[in-house]
Amino acid sequence: MGNNQKIYSVSQLFDLKQADIQLKTRDWLIMSRLLLEPDRMLINGKEQIFDSSYLEQIIDEFGMKEDYWIQLKNEEEEMTVHLLGDTIFEKSILKEKNFYYWETVYLDYLKSRLIEHGFFAYIRSYEEYLYHNTSELSKRRSFEVAEETSALPKMRGLNGDVVVDCNAFPGYDVFYKGVCLTACWWLFLGAPYKKLFAKQLLLEIQQVEEVAELGSGVFFELYKDPFQWKEEANLRFQQLFRDQLGISQLSYTNGVGLLKQPYIEFAFEDTVIQTVQYQNDQFQPTKKSDASYFVTRTYNFLTNQYRVNRMKGGLNALAYFPWIDDDSERMMNYHILYPELTLDKGLAAFEYYIRDSIEFEIQDMRYKEYTAVLQLFIPKKAFLDFPLEELKSALKDITIHQVSRKNDSLTFSLEKEAKHLIVSFIDQKKVSSKNQLDILEI
Repeated sequence: MGNNQKIYSVSQLFDLKQADIQLKTRDWLIMSRLLLEPDRMLINGKEQIFDSSYLEQIIDEFGMKEDYWIQLKNEEEEMTVHLLGDTIFEKSILKEKNFYYWETVYLDYLKSRLIEHGFFAYIRSYEEYLYHNTSELSKRRSFEVAEETSALPKMRGLNGDVVVDCNAFPGYDVFYKGVCLTACWWLFLGAPYKKLFAKQLLLEIQQVEEVAELGSGVFFELYKDPFQWKEEANLRFQQLFRDQLGISQLSYTNGVGLLKQPYIEFAFEDTVIQTVQYQNDQFQPTKKSDASYFVTRTYNFLTNQYRVNRMKGGLNALAYFPWIDDDSERMMNYHILYPELTLDKGLAAFEYYIRDSIEFEIQDMRYKEYTAVLQLFIPKKAFLDFPLEELKSALKDITIHQVSRKNDSLTFSLEKEAKHLIVSFIDQKKVSSKNQLDILEI
């Protein structure tokens, strides 16, 4: 990537009235003229010479049912606003020098908007955004050589082409339940995010430069300089932020997940969110298998009832098998996987989830005699080219018994160091009509 660095800013305002829409759009026009000195504009995709009087006339007519795009440009920068109903989306690409010159003014402008109507916002190096969010191999040629791309993890896109697996990057933007989840230099999460995260959880995020309330949301600054994102320490901070929010547990696009231990886990039931955060002896975030402290939070985002408890201890059976049937003395966990998006037919994912379910010590003795069951739901077509022999080879240190294969299922029993596990690969269609507690009966 070149030295002509730019800043990339995105924001979303919501729950606007007609007067708000007109006022916020006028303010955007003033800020855009201040930052850009634009010479061109695009209105719903049609380019023309910049004309502020014409834009002001358009803004005066804005109502509550608009779907309207305005973009102001000069040779190297642009600012865009999209009105959609009671929502305003903004996007800006600014030169580094220009951003630093106006940084205080721009941040005041953005924060004042977010305090009143903030849904989401981030500011980051445009170079960092492109590196972490460009999956197509040909498009990455604009900022890295082929040898660098070849060393990156790969997956299959929805059309079957080989692409870079951006899930492995700390700044990858994903979406879950209608909200964007990511990690970058400056980030704001507004009131709608309370359906995923209790505000106190966000305010207690560790190892960031700054975290504070802003209006009804929370903003974070992960490190000091957005253009120093390549520094090893800053990449660690970015990844740790992502791990603490459990983004890779909530949403991924590679069909199988990130295949690493979580720092936090979630359970959702109606309006209640339950989380377990894993910490070490210094109360710092750590991966699940290394945890010695457990912070449990229960939050009802409708009533704002909130409870938190930290306890010292070890992992129990429920940490690996959330569904336990005492009558049949069985404990179960399951994952829904899409191996067709991988390049190895899902082999690495299958091995990871199997080892994760058998290579741990159960501390609570009453579950020692329970039968452990891991169910992996895959599309029926995946059975046509299932990598059974490759999986056996990958699990060569584990004894495999009683392989039973049918058109829409594959089951076998595993044994390692006196621990037993039944693994079942099952057609995904069989889980569609089941709830989590019924799955044990499949």
